[in-house]
This record gives sequence, C-alpha cells and structure tokens, in this order.
Amino acid sequence: MNVAVCVKYAVDAQQVKFDPKTGEPLLATAPRKISDMDRRAIEEALRLKEKLGGKVVAFSVGDSGVKNAVKEIYAMGVDEVHIVADDKLKNVDTTTTAKILSELIKKVGSFDLILCGAASTDGYSWLVPGKIASFLELSFIPNAVALSVENGKVAVESDMGDGIYKFESSLPAVVSVLLEINEPRIPKLSDILKASKKKAEFHSLEDFEVEFVDSGVEEIRMPKVERKRVIFEVKDNIDEVVEKLLAELKKEGVL
Repeated sequence: MNVAVCVKYAVDAQQVKFDPKTGEPLLATAPRKISDMDRRAIEEALRLKEKLGGKVVAFSVGDSGVKNAVKEIYAMGVDEVHIVADDKLKNVDTTTTAKILSELIKKVGSFDLILCGAASTDGYSWLVPGKIASFLELSFIPNAVALSVENGKVAVESDMGDGIYKFESSLPAVVSVLLEINEPRIPKLSDILKASKKKAEFHSLEDFEVEFVDSGVEEIRMPKVERKRVIFEVKDNIDEVVEKLLAELKKEGVL
C-alpha cells in the first residue's frame, strides 16, 4: 500500500501580527508550520502503512522556506520526501500548485492512494486536492473524517457540512481529510534525531511545464478601525434622545 501525501509548509495564521500603521500582515516574519490538516493526512497515511505495509511518500511545493519542513515530516515517520522549492512559488495560485504536485507525484512513482489536507492553515481555499485529482484523472473524495482500505477500494466517511456521508471508490484515488480524522502522533526524540540525518530529494521547477496565473489579489491588509464614543444623556424626553441617536447612526453610515 503506497500512499502519497501532499504537504504545505504554511504561515501559522494564528500567530500573524499586523503593522499598526498600515494594517498589513507581517507575513515575512510570521512563523510557519506544516498545515494542521496536512499533519492529519500524514498521520492517516502512516496508520495505513502500519496496517497494510508499503511506504509513505510526502510531496511539497513552495518557496525556499519549505525546506524547513523536511525534518518534521521525516520525524513523523514518512519514508521519502520530494520537494520543489523555488521563490517563484511564493503565494502561487492553487491551479499551479496542484499541477506541479500532480506531475511530481507521477514522476516519482505509482501510488494506491493520495491524501491531502482539505485546506491549508493560511489559504483555506479548499481547492488543491480536487484539482490534483483532476490533473491525475482520479476519483476524488473530500472532507474525510474516517477512512479504510480493503479489497482495492477506499471507504470514506465525509463531513459535508449538513451531515456525514459515506463514499467508496476503487484505487487509486485522491482523498482530502479534515482535522477530525485523527490526532497526529508526537515524534519521539529518537525519531527527531534520525530525521535530522535524512535528506529530501529536491526537484527543479524548470522540470515542470507550468504557467503562472495571476491570483487577482491586489492587497492584503486589516482595515484600521477608529473608535469613538458618543454619550446621550437621558433626562426627560426619551423620544428626543432616540432621534439624536438615529441621526448620529445615519451620519456614520450605519443606517
């Protein structure tokens, strides 16, 4: 049972700080980590390997910072790591990301199952896993909270928002997973030490035919909110106070 896992080394959105003057997020100094749902995808792949044998191979594309994810990926127990790291891929669009990942997977070998986090910690587009399936011309099952593999088929329980649905597909297939599917293992010290000696295989961006697409995003910033307090004293005529309140709200554009 050979499982491919797609991993994004994402900005830790919960720790992003903003410039107090411009409201722009300080992404250059923001800490990064393996995206939470991708960690679940790795864990699920490892559990399948422990049950059915085979190997787990991780794939990641991104800017040069993605190299920092290699040690953590290996420490979890992955057998191989393949990476396309190029600063041209910083803030790359979802279609290009999916195309490179799908071509990289085909280049490396044949896999029974491809697992992805349903969405990344920073982007939350929910688009990449489905696009990978499209490029590879494979069945796609989204939002898995449980899965099992038996007799050449994958059975999945998916949270589709309005309930849990059961799907089944022949292998190979692409499945995206949610946080609820498992709790990722914490690597032991011995695993971390072993991981520090392992190397990823890096692939050149030039090996892939990609056409970069403008994401259309012109600016990312947090609007600066100026607060002010207006106090209306209630003496005798409450109707007069209400009229003043309504007039003030209209003036501010609330009404």
